[in-house]
Amino acid sequence: MEKVLLIGCGQHCAVVLYNMQAQGLYEAVGIVDVDPNKTGSIIHGKEVLGDYSPQSLNRIRKKYNVNKFFIAFGAMKHRKKVFNYMIAQGWEPITIIHPNATVSAEAKIGKGCLIECGCLITPNPIIGDNVVINTGSQVNHDNIIGDHVFIASGVILSGGVSISQNTLLDDGVIVTLGCKVGKNALIGAGSIVTKNIPDDVIAYGCPCKIVRYNSNI
Repeated sequence: MEKVLLIGCGQHCAVVLYNMQAQGLYEAVGIVDVDPNKTGSIIHGKEVLGDYSPQSLNRIRKKYNVNKFFIAFGAMKHRKKVFNYMIAQGWEPITIIHPNATVSAEAKIGKGCLIECGCLITPNPIIGDNVVINTGSQVNHDNIIGDHVFIASGVILSGGVSISQNTLLDDGVIVTLGCKVGKNALIGAGSIVTKNIPDDVIAYGCPCKIVRYNSNI
């Protein structure tokens, strides 16, 4: 199995490890975290090897002969920034697909993605980089999913849906046929999106309506 370094040691890291171990292609050498005080701790059965400063990353790369990484935290405010930072430092993202996910051969999936157990990806979607698709969610035909999108559990995206970059769809969201959700948006749990949602907003409800500007960008 190829070696990989995980970034972040919170609850989402345990989910990443579960899916990665089921996939059986990669072995985590350890974790790095923004908090240097966690160095040396064992979390989720893996050692925290340091922070992700350039010096720490270079030391880990040489010691463990590893050059692949995966973003193992869920905080939307930081996922895009850290993903791009790791690539700038010369690291290569991996994609994790649980073997019990159903993924069409016609799906185009970017780098650094997580597709969890029970997901359904039907023909012809385009899924960007650093996208999370949580347990039991559906991405249907001809969807376009931008980079750094986080799709929580039980989300259903009908055909021809577009989700722009750095957007969060919380648990159980339904986006109906052909609707578009803008970038940096947050769609609240259980919402049903029946009309286009613009950039940079928080919206929820049935039907989904804009509540306020998303200041947590």
